[in-house]
Amino acid sequence: MVLARFPEDESILHPRSHCRRCDHVLGWWENLPVLSWILLRGRCRQCRAWIGVRYPLIELAMGFLWTACWLRFSPPEIAEIGDIRIHLPTAYSVTQLVGNAVLCWLLLALAALDAEYFWLPDVLTFPGIALGILFTLVQTKLQLGEPATLLESAEKCGLAIVAAAGLILIIRLAYWLVRRVEGMGLGDAKLMAMLGAWLGLRGALECFAIAIFGACVAAFLWLGILAIRRNTADWGKMPLPLGTFLCAAAISEIFYPYWLTAPMHLEYLGLGR
Repeated sequence: MVLARFPEDESILHPRSHCRRCDHVLGWWENLPVLSWILLRGRCRQCRAWIGVRYPLIELAMGFLWTACWLRFSPPEIAEIGDIRIHLPTAYSVTQLVGNAVLCWLLLALAALDAEYFWLPDVLTFPGIALGILFTLVQTKLQLGEPATLLESAEKCGLAIVAAAGLILIIRLAYWLVRRVEGMGLGDAKLMAMLGAWLGLRGALECFAIAIFGACVAAFLWLGILAIRRNTADWGKMPLPLGTFLCAAAISEIFYPYWLTAPMHLEYLGLGR
């Protein structure tokens, strides 16, 4: 719904879900994730217009990410009543689960919008920043609960937001000074600020490094395809959705933090070779 309505400047609350071509209002059974697309064979029941494969793919991806969140962040505490073992959720683990599920939703939506439209809407990034600050403070409160520590966490979160966004702005300014054209959108800076709020400065910088590496690999592959096709026009102007790569890197950071810098952490702890 977000991917279809936001680019058309439509509300996600009303009107009800409908065909983009004939405005046929969908029944409840036509709105079931993935299953409805399969039952309808990817076409509108009224006008037979092609619905598009992106809808079930996004729904599958979201279901996979939320399942991964449950497996990764589900409450570890277990109580035994007779022969029955019951998971007892704690406030901290529930916050982890819900918070990371929300972050995955935001990242998937932003990744898809940037890949298709080269657009990272403020209506997602700004609330994402606010939610990231709230998530960080709540986590700190539940872990430690000391006012001084909470204030320190807020300061670190603010620094991470400013530094992460500032990195993109500096690169953007440098590119403009050299070539007198914009090479990076402000949406990328806002997305980096959002990652700083949720993942901290280290996490945001690690996402940036992974995203740049992924974008370079994609660029070289695309240039190789152009070379094979002998199409050398405007190679230097080929656009890449950096936001999509940042979102993919952030998803990896959610489930496997420190994986890029793990060798350095092991050496610091005296466990490296």
